[in-house]
Amino acid sequence: MTDLRDRFFDDAEYASRLSKVRERMAHEGIDLFITTNPGNVCYLAGHFTQAINDPMFLAVSLVGTPLLQLPPFELPRFEASGAGAEAISTWHFGDEPAQPVIRELIRRGLAKGKVVIDAGPSFTSLGTIAALKEGLNAELMSDLVEGVRLIKSPAEQDYLRSAGRMTDAGVAAALEAYGEGISDNDVAAAALEAMVRAGSEPTVCDPYICIGWRTGVPHSNRGGTVAQAGDPVFVELGGTRARYTAPMMRCAVLGEPNPEIRELAETSFKAHTALLGAIRSGVKVSEVSAVGYAAVEPLLDRIVFHYSYGYAVGLSFPPTWADCPHFPIHAENTATLEAGMVFHVPVMLRFEGRYGVGCSDTVIVTEEGAETLSRLPRELLVK
Repeated sequence: MTDLRDRFFDDAEYASRLSKVRERMAHEGIDLFITTNPGNVCYLAGHFTQAINDPMFLAVSLVGTPLLQLPPFELPRFEASGAGAEAISTWHFGDEPAQPVIRELIRRGLAKGKVVIDAGPSFTSLGTIAALKEGLNAELMSDLVEGVRLIKSPAEQDYLRSAGRMTDAGVAAALEAYGEGISDNDVAAAALEAMVRAGSEPTVCDPYICIGWRTGVPHSNRGGTVAQAGDPVFVELGGTRARYTAPMMRCAVLGEPNPEIRELAETSFKAHTALLGAIRSGVKVSEVSAVGYAAVEPLLDRIVFHYSYGYAVGLSFPPTWADCPHFPIHAENTATLEAGMVFHVPVMLRFEGRYGVGCSDTVIVTEEGAETLSRLPRELLVK
């Protein structure tokens, strides 16, 4: 009989992840760790669902099987995707889950010693987290699991390479579709169709497709704009395999670019090339950031910029590609890059409300340098 379950890793992979988290728990003197972060739940117990806004509580002690408490309607999704945890329901839709979760942990003798609740990203309400904290006499802590998630295993890296090929298909189709009289919706449709046909599962973020003035406004997206001669287009998207995503940016312009567009493109590609050349295991993150800053510094007093040169990606859930937001490529991050870390490295430069041009790639950090997951040219495509 065909196995229809959405299970992407073997038992040994999940056991290794759990062991590393428990090592961190023991180092911090933690007896029970509870996470409600869908990414951390998926990482440790395999469970993933489209309804990531529904509460989920994964309790990990130093020994024994982790306990995952879900709404009853979500138990079939655990059966379809979960691994290495016991999944139960202790409340119904519409009920406040904190007290049933607390009672079950106490009943099982798990609520003792130092209890810590994950303070990282979550869809669980602050009221529920506060009730858990009070009821379990718990502390809050961020980045316990994310510290393990930063280093991707060989199996995770293979999924990211697959996602990168899907991203390439989507970006290539978007740039091919772009032309005078074409709307941003048309470009997005071409990108999504190509990614899905290439095997992409549901995406983490809707593709960013911006034409004209929208390219000059950060985090804009399509709005029915129709391309005219001289307009740039900004394409940013990420294909998804096993919930792992590899985002990428590319840009094109209709006709010979004007001096402002050309200046943005030349500076962006110079900075991007320098950053990829600096990324290597053993290098301090702040040193990589300094390389990026030096390349864009001549434009900084004229452009909109975020002063960040990359963020960790991998196992991702809406609304963000970032999987370990505590570890950006930024001047204030004095940590050292390690082999197996994966980053989206974007250099998108904008003259506010007029033009934006840039590029990005997802890269795997290795001992030799940055393994780039895209095969598309890094250039401003002139159409």
